[in-house]
Amino acid sequence: MLRRRHLILFGAVTMVALAYLTDPGHGAETSVMLMSVAIGLVAVLFAHWGRKWLHDYPEADMRKLFAMAGRSPVGAGLALVALAIVSSALLGLFGRNAHAAAIPAQAEALLPVLHREIKAAWPAHPWPAYYGGLIEHETGPCPGRQCWRPTARLKSAREEGAGLAQITRTWDADGKPRFDVLAELRDAFPAALGELSWLTIYERPELQMRAMVIKSRTDWRWMRSWARIEFMDLAWNAGRGRVSQDRRACGLKPGCDPAQWFGHVETTCTASRVALYGRRSACDISRHHVADVMARATKYDGKL
Repeated sequence: MLRRRHLILFGAVTMVALAYLTDPGHGAETSVMLMSVAIGLVAVLFAHWGRKWLHDYPEADMRKLFAMAGRSPVGAGLALVALAIVSSALLGLFGRNAHAAAIPAQAEALLPVLHREIKAAWPAHPWPAYYGGLIEHETGPCPGRQCWRPTARLKSAREEGAGLAQITRTWDADGKPRFDVLAELRDAFPAALGELSWLTIYERPELQMRAMVIKSRTDWRWMRSWARIEFMDLAWNAGRGRVSQDRRACGLKPGCDPAQWFGHVETTCTASRVALYGRRSACDISRHHVADVMARATKYDGKL
């Protein structure tokens, strides 16, 4: 016999299938959406378990209490209010950090600028919301002091990351330049980025955004037939060489599809696993970058 829950399950599966088929990010956006939903469901599950654990004694048996409370309208109402208070408190505890759902206030003024830069440099972008997630990650933590700030700066003796996209330059131990992404982009795209300069980079958010879009566009075109948002982000964080090496390792692994990220290339990291920052290795950082950017980007759907 077909029951209501069976119809709901069938409808949910159908909606997910349609979402994948129409996903402009080749399944990436849908995967992140499903992860977000799963996180919410896990929060509800933990809240349910927490309520049962807090009331794990005979006097607090919910079935008996509700049976007694139901003998009068006032009692039933009070019982429901009590249950709602406990459930709300537990959901607040477990769901508070489930995912960053709110767009940072400081982003609102910059979103129209970012929208214009995307439309000008890459009007056919498969998922413009990606850049919202990328900026959050690069200037994070969000919320935080540097979140979505064009003046965000990471500076050490051998590295400098500038602005919304954390455009980077580095030096060796002798103080000689190793690489300079800003200079490379300016030289490669003089018409669009000719005014890009380390002297004014922190004062030109529109150029920061333009450089970000153009660089990711070149990575996307480099990938050609196997282009995916996840690979583009890995190239942003770790370089094209890392993308090629990780895909090659995946191709040598039985059952691993080098054209897919989640569950495939995601699992074949060839970067160093030696801790660099705290306990995180280059491999940890690259995988977290993709996952975090994708998760944060979903809130910008329709904004860019």
